[in-house]
Amino acid sequence: MADSIQEQIVQKMAQAISEVTEANGYANTIASVQRHNQSGVDLATLPTVLIREGDCFTDLTQSWQPSVRRKMEVFLAVIARQDEEDTTISGGAILNSLVADIEKRLAASQNWDGLAIMTDPPQYIEVEVDADTPQLTRGMQVSVTYAHQRGDPYRQ
Repeated sequence: MADSIQEQIVQKMAQAISEVTEANGYANTIASVQRHNQSGVDLATLPTVLIREGDCFTDLTQSWQPSVRRKMEVFLAVIARQDEEDTTISGGAILNSLVADIEKRLAASQNWDGLAIMTDPPQYIEVEVDADTPQLTRGMQVSVTYAHQRGDPYRQ
């Protein structure tokens, strides 16, 4: 079975974030991009970004037959560690650099190859990741507006 429009957008977001590398001209390299899983997040490879879909609201005032417009919230948890031997850069500076790279990459694909109408600039939010090992975390909340056929989330 084909993926829904929502799932295709999230897959494209994950792929885009995985392209944040120094080799591609960014200040950082994202080592791992993970989707939300029952077993939690694997912190063995950092920095990592955990992608988790949130609420997805219909916007009937902006919907026209035969489509329905939706606004999906996507949460990104950016997780890194600080080299405690290197006191030249703060944990906050590490996180600010990572979220700036991610925001830049997301802005380059605002319509996700025509699947979305628009992607709002991210909001930075506080998040915590449960783990035994200390890590740095920063959250990003992104809203993506898209449309699909009314009654068929697999078709535009």
